Amino acid sequence: MNRYLLAGSAAVALVVGASAANAQTKFDLKIGGDAYFEAGFVSQDNDTGLRSTEFANRMRITVIPSAKADNGLEYGARLRFRAAGNGTNNNVTADRAFIFAQGSFGQVRLGSTNEFNDDTAVSTPIDYLPLGLYDRVTAYIGASNGASTTINGRYAGADIGSNGGVAQTVNGGNSLVWATLDPMGGNSTKVVYYSPRFSGLQLGAAYTPRSDSYYTDVNRVKNVTTAAAQASGAYQDVFEIGANFSDTFGGVTVKGSAAYTGGTTSKSGNAADSFKNLSAWQAGAQIGYAGFVLGGGYVDFGKSGQNTRYTYTGDVSNWTVGVQYTAGPIVVGANYKHGEDPGSTILAGKRKLDVYELGTSYTVAPGLALQAQYDYFTAKSDKVNTVVTGDDDDKGHVVILRSVLAF
Repeated sequence: MNRYLLAGSAAVALVVGASAANAQTKFDLKIGGDAYFEAGFVSQDNDTGLRSTEFANRMRITVIPSAKADNGLEYGARLRFRAAGNGTNNNVTADRAFIFAQGSFGQVRLGSTNEFNDDTAVSTPIDYLPLGLYDRVTAYIGASNGASTTINGRYAGADIGSNGGVAQTVNGGNSLVWATLDPMGGNSTKVVYYSPRFSGLQLGAAYTPRSDSYYTDVNRVKNVTTAAAQASGAYQDVFEIGANFSDTFGGVTVKGSAAYTGGTTSKSGNAADSFKNLSAWQAGAQIGYAGFVLGGGYVDFGKSGQNTRYTYTGDVSNWTVGVQYTAGPIVVGANYKHGEDPGSTILAGKRKLDVYELGTSYTVAPGLALQAQYDYFTAKSDKVNTVVTGDDDDKGHVVILRSVLAF
């Protein structure tokens, strides 16, 4: 019922908004984007077979054709190209492609896009980090793209905190410090609604038929999860409702957000499998004054997607808190991140990741910034250590130097 209500409301909003539109309106074309290059240096305890240095870069180009009708309706589309890869799959892909319309009714997005919460979630202030990428540190404390570091398939060292395990499957991310609900629907094809802002308050909702269906793909299959998998990240009929607030009172800026997402986990067709349905929520807040901002956020995925045929299921959650100060072109900040999950549903135990971070950013010229961050991490597991499994606990230091371009 929720999905029909949202889809119907979006359709009505578009029809009402476009009722007096002028089909001959001229479109404007805007092109923008961003890029970063970074150098990482790592020192950790469990570093067998791992390098201490590595480079990474990414570039995105956004194309937005838009127009405004005589009745005030604004409409158009957005396409974002992304040049990135993981060492084996290096290409240019589109990670956003949707139609939009906005006016007094709010905004509607139709197509492959992120969810409402991913756009509006309030959490730890991170203006000293690149382009909203709060978890870049986790890319450096694991092995490589989630790859196992031992021949028996066990995740070793910091991999227990950054790659593999139930969390990566359940939330679609690559770490235990993911801060929004976006991976629940990813950038799959969906309908998203943003309300107008009233006295600082904005509401929103989204509906996604399948979290793993994009662009022209039409997939009506129900049973898609691999039989006997420990967890599933494939969800159907995903819905999201959320709200955010932003206002200033006597020079004090107050922001907050909360959202809930639910859905049905895809089945495997194996009678022994029983995957928990999607049920997750997020909340966060910030308060700022005279250049200082203090904030934090919490995300709870519960046991979403986990296969209850196995004994050791457990909650997946993470939270973060931090502070930053801005003085002209300089931003400095610090934050703490904590995440945990059961790691494996076939072995007893829990894995945890704690990250302590310091960072700074300096704007050299409009659109160009230089950044540096330092992170100390501890990755722990309370699984029983054996000759085969070894000791998964790890700790170490990460330094990342970065240049960022936004245009």
